[in-house]
Amino acid sequence: MEETQCKLGPGVNWADDWYAIERVAPGVTAIGEPLYHQLNWNYLIEGASQALLFDTGPGERDISKVIRTLTDKPVTALASHMHYDHTGNMHRFERRLVADHPVLRDCVDDSENLIVPDILHLGSYENRAWIPFRVSEWIAAGSAIDLGGKHVEVIATPGHAVDHSALFDREANVLFAADFLYPGELYAQIPGSNLAAYLDSARRLVSLINPETLILGAHGQTDADDRHAAPRLGYTDLRDLITTLEKLKDSGVMPERIVVNDRMVLLASPMAYSAWQTR
Repeated sequence: MEETQCKLGPGVNWADDWYAIERVAPGVTAIGEPLYHQLNWNYLIEGASQALLFDTGPGERDISKVIRTLTDKPVTALASHMHYDHTGNMHRFERRLVADHPVLRDCVDDSENLIVPDILHLGSYENRAWIPFRVSEWIAAGSAIDLGGKHVEVIATPGHAVDHSALFDREANVLFAADFLYPGELYAQIPGSNLAAYLDSARRLVSLINPETLILGAHGQTDADDRHAAPRLGYTDLRDLITTLEKLKDSGVMPERIVVNDRMVLLASPMAYSAWQTR
């Protein structure tokens, strides 16, 4: 990989010719895809006896090969939501957790395979087909996943997508926000987006974290020197999102582009505003 083609930030290294890795917290490795246009970042969270892969990328490459170089612990895959750019490698893992949401339970066919329709997968955006897999375990919001000496909490965070979940590692004080919060353009202009749910979820998250919490998102941006690193935000960014949504709700206007702060912009469609109008 030529440095002029794709540069990595301090502490970020190439795992192969596609994936980049960065140790971002104790027991947490960020696995980035700097050459994919959405700049996905996935997270390997390790306890003493188990490992969890939070999001699996679009499936442009086989992420399981990189995971095997990072840990020898049994690995469970969990997608934050069913969009194509997060579920592309779910089928490559023997053990798979899925958020216990009614809309997803309804997607299980007679063969016990999870078959997610395009309204939840959005694979048609990039001509990507859903790859069926069996759910090893349904995980309810509010549950803790025990990795052996490390527990991560599953938090329902609809807004970007109806089935979206975040994870909170209290021990490391890290919130894995996935597509709910990351630097750049946040999406609430796609099917299933809901600004009322976005605000409710943001309030739920801010009640759990603290001013020192590191927030890791699922999509990155290059820095001023055009280098890639895991996308980091903090408590004040979440507070700014809440303040922005509260003011927007009270204003009665419905802009398509909403500036949150100098690090984030929220894109919204008329449909995303509809829940506020019916309350």
